[in-house]
Amino acid sequence: MTHRISTVVLKNDYIMVFRYQLIICAALIIFSLDVRFGFFTAFKNIILKIIGWVLRVGVTAFVCFVLVLNVMVIRGSLINTSAPAEYAVVLGKALENGKPTRELIRRLETAKKYLETYPDSTLILAGGNSDLSGVTEAETMRDILLDWGVPENKIILEDKSDSTKRNMYNVLLLIGSGKDIVLISSDYHMNRAVMMAEKFGFKDVKRLPAPSGFFTYGANMLSEDILFINEITK
Repeated sequence: MTHRISTVVLKNDYIMVFRYQLIICAALIIFSLDVRFGFFTAFKNIILKIIGWVLRVGVTAFVCFVLVLNVMVIRGSLINTSAPAEYAVVLGKALENGKPTRELIRRLETAKKYLETYPDSTLILAGGNSDLSGVTEAETMRDILLDWGVPENKIILEDKSDSTKRNMYNVLLLIGSGKDIVLISSDYHMNRAVMMAEKFGFKDVKRLPAPSGFFTYGANMLSEDILFINEITK
């Protein structure tokens, strides 16, 4: 994780997520220890015992909230409703040292297969975060797809956004409301992406999750919890 923080474009965002991941993990550990040893409620003094129960309820409520968010992420990652759509919106991911991550490549592989299956569709590549040279996620995705033989007239760039929320807002400005779209992103990201799309008026959004790495799924799931809360409270 520390190596990733030092190489990604959105360093501050990754640091913020990492800090909150540590808090969530600490809460889970405290919850587990309390279940095993009951140290929150082991005091003899009634005042301390009441404080202990308040702490237990607070930690338990927080853990349950995180678990509910995780269930939403997992459920969203398992749903595939891919079907013909006028536009396929491919969501970007922060570059590492100016290079696409493996997860971004998987999103593009999924998008290419989708376009081969439904050639009447058009890909919207969404992602405006740029590396030190000024090249954005969307431009990087376009260059890769062109190298793979995807026709340039099948690609539209949305290269002004810096978050999933802004992705969907800018896509709305590009194509207008009421359009038929399918969202392509990493499996763990699908729940939040669809919620953002529906927030900006897209109806019956189709889902096409791209597989993510097995060993990174847990960390990404916690990241989704944090980013979901951050975006809905802005």
